[in-house]
Amino acid sequence: MDSVLASLPVETKYAVAVIVVLLTLLVVSLVSKPSETKLIPTIMGMATGNPFYRVSQKQALAIAEKCPECNTIRPVLARIYGNSRIDYRYMAVPDFTPEQKVSGDTNFFSKDLSFKMPIEKRLDMFREKAVPLVTKVCKEAIADAGVSLDQIGKLVVVSSTGFLGPGLDCELIKTLGLSRGVDRSLIGFMGCAAAMNGFRVANDYAASHPGQMALMCCVEISSVHTTFDDNVNDAILHAIFADGCAAAVISGERPGSAAAKGKFGMVDTHACLMEGTDDGITLSINENGISCVLSKYLPQYIAKNMGGYVDSFLSKHALQKSDLDFWAIHPGGRRIIEEAQNGLGLTEEQAKYSWQVLSQYGNMLSPSVMFVLELILNDHKKELAAGKRGLKQGLAFSFSPGVGAEGVLIKVM
Repeated sequence: MDSVLASLPVETKYAVAVIVVLLTLLVVSLVSKPSETKLIPTIMGMATGNPFYRVSQKQALAIAEKCPECNTIRPVLARIYGNSRIDYRYMAVPDFTPEQKVSGDTNFFSKDLSFKMPIEKRLDMFREKAVPLVTKVCKEAIADAGVSLDQIGKLVVVSSTGFLGPGLDCELIKTLGLSRGVDRSLIGFMGCAAAMNGFRVANDYAASHPGQMALMCCVEISSVHTTFDDNVNDAILHAIFADGCAAAVISGERPGSAAAKGKFGMVDTHACLMEGTDDGITLSINENGISCVLSKYLPQYIAKNMGGYVDSFLSKHALQKSDLDFWAIHPGGRRIIEEAQNGLGLTEEQAKYSWQVLSQYGNMLSPSVMFVLELILNDHKKELAAGKRGLKQGLAFSFSPGVGAEGVLIKVM
């Protein structure tokens, strides 16, 4: 090699030397340059809310028992409602709480309790009730985050009970005063797991747009789709589903940043479409409303598959279930929580937040798991304020049609 270099002209030797020096400097700079710290999507602010009418399970049962369609199932209604572990729910229409009816408000359904209503009228009522509710909750989430509207570059709107065009995204741009150039995504018909899908979309934006934030909101008005066709499935739906809304402001933050300290960072998401569970949760749009069928085998599907789902998720991060200090289980119903506990070996204490939401709010579909997260976050804040360590890390998950398990791994920043 030396003899070859010696035979080269002086100019060529100089050029080779320059190239070698430049390559050396490039390699040194690449090796010594610190790698960019990955931005972690972080919940900067959160809020939840419900419509005005608070319905006890006894009130809801009384309406169901008067429904003329409930001929053959009337004897089992009290057991269905009574075994739900639900005490109260919230509804956007006054039909189930006539004594609470606000002046000027009218019943949505007919007095004969047939609950027959064209899908068009149901969706019109969804818009009427959803827009002020989601606007209020989004404003509260933005205030909780302490950010300005011009910092929000992404809007994610989630719902399985309202399909509109122009949709709630367009309404929110007007009612909140967001930029008309804001990036928008709509997520529909993913059922109870839709918040997880919403987080995934919002997280991707926040992690790739430093300084800009995503606003993700879920709103479900199930009450406008109430129907009874004298079958147990309809009775179960009316016994558990309710109305609610939740919103979160998400920012991409670096670990250790002052702005993110003590907040919930969503370090990863994980999904699994369970095999052989197609009948577990099915959604449909009919001429008489949006409806859902829950298989009697759904609790078994959850109990059988959740252990493997969680283990595969945690193994990606070299974690075990014992490393988690909080669990946000979707409060989809008594059997859903019970079988999630059974499949994961969780205690009543570990599932207490989910039981609390189920008791006081019922199953609000997509916002439900965010209600659970809010309770957990509030307790975490209280511990920090008292000078304690607070929480470290946990898992939130819910279920989509299919059946799919959708989850988020959360670490305190």
